[in-house]
Amino acid sequence: MARERSNRVLPAGSTDDDEPSRVIKYIIFFVNVLFWFFSILVLGIGVYVMVEKRDVYSKITDLYYDPAVIFVVFGGLMFIITFTGCIGALRENTCLLGFYAGIITVLLILEIICGVIGFVNSAKLEEKVDEKLRKAIEFYRDPTKQDLHFLIDTAQAELGCCGSRAHTDWEANLYFNCTTSSVVISACGVPFSCCKTEEQRSNRQCGYGIEKLNSTARDERINVQGCLTVAVQWLKDNLALIAGLSFAVVVLQIVTVCLASAFRRQILEVKEKYHNVR
Repeated sequence: MARERSNRVLPAGSTDDDEPSRVIKYIIFFVNVLFWFFSILVLGIGVYVMVEKRDVYSKITDLYYDPAVIFVVFGGLMFIITFTGCIGALRENTCLLGFYAGIITVLLILEIICGVIGFVNSAKLEEKVDEKLRKAIEFYRDPTKQDLHFLIDTAQAELGCCGSRAHTDWEANLYFNCTTSSVVISACGVPFSCCKTEEQRSNRQCGYGIEKLNSTARDERINVQGCLTVAVQWLKDNLALIAGLSFAVVVLQIVTVCLASAFRRQILEVKEKYHNVR
């Protein structure tokens, strides 16, 4: 590209200073290349999981709770945006740069709107999340939602929690309900991921029959606090950190839009000057 620039014939009276800024150009290019590789990784993971589960997908009626779909959608959207930014900067294409800056601006506005709505309606949002988590608990062990099974166990083990609000939420699941059938070994219990220690979780039946124990014995064996309760408390304890990271992301997006717009404007000015000289 450098050789191409050095061999370019400039109009009479123009200099290299009249060209668009190379610094801005390569900042936009390399920033988008980094996120482009990240998008490929996310998209690749999602596609791989979906290919591995192709037999299961033929039986699925809704994909709402499938994380692989989220990975594919998020990775695909990010791939398109970053690829547009890379090519637009590298080829100095004003249409692609305009599209790129416009999309980032729209996403930024949506993020701000969602953030404000989420903050103002935090109580309602918490209720909605609780509703979705309870629905997810009902689908636990559903053969068509194996990823959900894995995510719930991972979240409960890592966060040290059980259920949405409390361990009693597992009463809603067919396999752990006390009233369903007394012959089911897992009845009146919770998944192994609710157990407190790694040693206890090595026994996959450590949470079975837990509701038949007294509160002291139950508290010694499993985490009784719900995952939503733990998550909300963590957010409150780390509010400053979250606000700082959110601010950094917003600033990065604003700077990216400004750089893309400035670079696009420089290209248009050079083109206009070139046509005027001719």
